[in-house]
Amino acid sequence: MAEAEATTELTTAGAEAAVPQSKKRRASENGIAVPELKNGLSEKTKIIDESYFASYSDIELHRTMIEDTVRTNAYQQAIFQNMEENIRGKVVVDVGCGTGILSMFCAQAGAKKVYAIDASKIAVHAKQLIEANGFKDVITVLQGKAEEVELPEKVDVIVSEWMGYMMLYETMLPSVLYVRDKWLKPGGKMYPERAVLYMALGEAQWITTYEEGTYDFWVSLNHVYNLDMSLLADHAVARYKDVVHVHMVAQEDVLSFPTPVCDLDLNTVKAEDLRNISHSFNLASIGSGRLNSMVMWFDVWFPGGMKLSTSPDNEDTHWQNTVLPLATVPLEQDNQVKGELHITQDLTNHRFLNVDLKYSVNSGEEITRCFKMDDNCNDNDF
Repeated sequence: MAEAEATTELTTAGAEAAVPQSKKRRASENGIAVPELKNGLSEKTKIIDESYFASYSDIELHRTMIEDTVRTNAYQQAIFQNMEENIRGKVVVDVGCGTGILSMFCAQAGAKKVYAIDASKIAVHAKQLIEANGFKDVITVLQGKAEEVELPEKVDVIVSEWMGYMMLYETMLPSVLYVRDKWLKPGGKMYPERAVLYMALGEAQWITTYEEGTYDFWVSLNHVYNLDMSLLADHAVARYKDVVHVHMVAQEDVLSFPTPVCDLDLNTVKAEDLRNISHSFNLASIGSGRLNSMVMWFDVWFPGGMKLSTSPDNEDTHWQNTVLPLATVPLEQDNQVKGELHITQDLTNHRFLNVDLKYSVNSGEEITRCFKMDDNCNDNDF
């Protein structure tokens, strides 16, 4: 979800220019090279953030998130599960409040005061919705960036749905941590309080279907137009493998037990810890199959033990799974795939991620794959 800016009155922030909208969660528009400002914040960074916040003004995007009942119900249940101890009579801040639905859950659970922060223009609708539901005396909507907000008091609880694709895409978590460090009382609660990113071996069937379909298309043009276009067949398949894909993977297409890439304690993790995440892995195949991808997903936990999972073992969510395509390799039972995974923030756009993978199968040749997770990561149907 989007972040927020400081003000005690609801004001409009961000870019006025129209930008393409999408029901997909997206980090920003692709950036433009522009000069750095005197305060050290580049104009490019400003444009990236403005575009990011503008994308969250799209009501359809909020529908996509709210109608994800796995997500929305998990937050509602987590808030109500221990509401007498953690919410009732407490001061709450909702970072990236969107439509204000999580803020209103907190109000329903008896929160004394809720500060709902969002930098996008959806904050205007949030204020209207909050008033329409009778919570205007409990919930105050603040439109703007979380790093600039000045709350009138410290808070007991932080609620935020900050997770993007592959958990870390969009780089919203540092804004939540900033609010935690500045405004959360000692011993305060984080919703969620723990987040774990996983990876496993995969045989994504739709990759094979796409590869066969696109290869056959370019070859078939010879029969249709009597022109040989087959040179593009291999290029089309290769390009597909260079893109990070956001797509569901069937449970039976996960070829190994998962390994945790990172396990974040949201009460203590620092923003700098997120800039470069590295993990050495050794994954053993379960049964036989054709390795063609690494599959990634995440789980988060709330105070009281409630878990929200995006695993292929569970019901689909709008986050789906993140798939890194690989060259196809046959696997037998207990084949070993060893390597290293590195996730770093992109230097040209801090909301994008670079994913670098080195691996070998059964101690064979080491293979290196480099992916960029940007607005081109796609969730098309195949």
